[in-house]
Amino acid sequence: MIQDFRAVATLIFRWGFDKIKILGALPGTDSCQTRLVKSNSIIYWYSLETYTFMPRKHLHQQWISLSLLTLVGGAFLPQLSVIAQPDSSEGIQISMAFEPPAGEGMPTRTAGGGSRGQCPNVAQGVNPPLMALVPAFSTPANSKETNVKGLTMAATPTFFFYVPQIPTTEAAFSLKDQDNNDIYQTNIAISDQQGIVSIQLPQDTPGLKVGQTYRWSFGLICNAEKNTEPKVVFVTGEIKRTEPDASLTAKLQQAKPLEQAKIYAENGIWFESLATLAKLRQTQPTDTNLTQEWKQLLESVGLEAIANQPFVNALDN
Repeated sequence: MIQDFRAVATLIFRWGFDKIKILGALPGTDSCQTRLVKSNSIIYWYSLETYTFMPRKHLHQQWISLSLLTLVGGAFLPQLSVIAQPDSSEGIQISMAFEPPAGEGMPTRTAGGGSRGQCPNVAQGVNPPLMALVPAFSTPANSKETNVKGLTMAATPTFFFYVPQIPTTEAAFSLKDQDNNDIYQTNIAISDQQGIVSIQLPQDTPGLKVGQTYRWSFGLICNAEKNTEPKVVFVTGEIKRTEPDASLTAKLQQAKPLEQAKIYAENGIWFESLATLAKLRQTQPTDTNLTQEWKQLLESVGLEAIANQPFVNALDN
C-alpha cells in the first residue's frame, strides 16, 4: 500500500490558438492554479499530465511544467471487454458485497474520494459529482483523507467513472507507473448525458505488472469555449495488479459469470467484480436480479448515490 504520496493532475487544452503554455503552481493544497501564455493559432487540444508518487512534504516546493499531448485523431469511446460471457441470473440469489483486501479497513466515501478541480458547477454542489467507481479508504494518518484504490487481476483492466451533467464534451484519462512513466493516455468524447463511462486499456498497451501499483487520473473540461480559460475537474487514484492463488483460480473457472462477480468481491478484487457485473447488466438490462446485485455492490463501498445511473457507452462482447 502506497502512503504519503499525492497525485496532482491538470488538463491543458488549446483550440483556435497556435501555442498555449500552462504552468501550474502548487500552493500546498489539493488545488492547482494556472496561468496561460497565449500566441498565434490553429487547432490543438488538451493534455492530461499527472504527477504522482511524490512525497507529500515536498509537494508545496515544486513547480510543475505540464507537457502537451497533441491529439491527431477523432475522439473515441474505448469499450469494455470482459472474459466472462453473459449468463442469465434467473433463479440465482447472490448477496453482492465487497470485502476489502487484507490490511484495509471498510471503504468510506468522503470529499477526498470524490472530485477536485476548478469547475464552477462542481464547486456549487452538483450532486452527485464526478466520481470514480472505486473504493475509497481512510488513511491511517488522517481519517479525513482517503485513498481511492482497488485491486485487479487483469493486465488491461477496465475503469468506470460517473460523469455528471455539466457543460463538457471532452475528457481525458491517464495511467502512470510508480516511476511516473506514461502507460496509457487517451481523450474521450463525452455526451451531455450523465451516467457511467467505461474505459478499458487496449490490448496493445504495456500490461500492468503483478505486484506493482499504478496511478490513474480522469478529468473533464467543464467550459471548453473558445478564447476562455479552461476549467477542469478530475479524480485520481491507484490500481494494483495481484495474482490469484490456485484455489481462487479454480473457483473462478468453475463459476458462472454472476457467481464470478461475487467471488471477485469476496476476495477484494474490485475491478473484475465491477466489470463482470457491468457486462451482465448491459447484456441483460431487464434482469431485476442483476440490477439489485449491482446496487448492493456499489452500496457496499459507499457509492449508493450513483447506483441507479445508466451506462453512457456500450461494452464489448
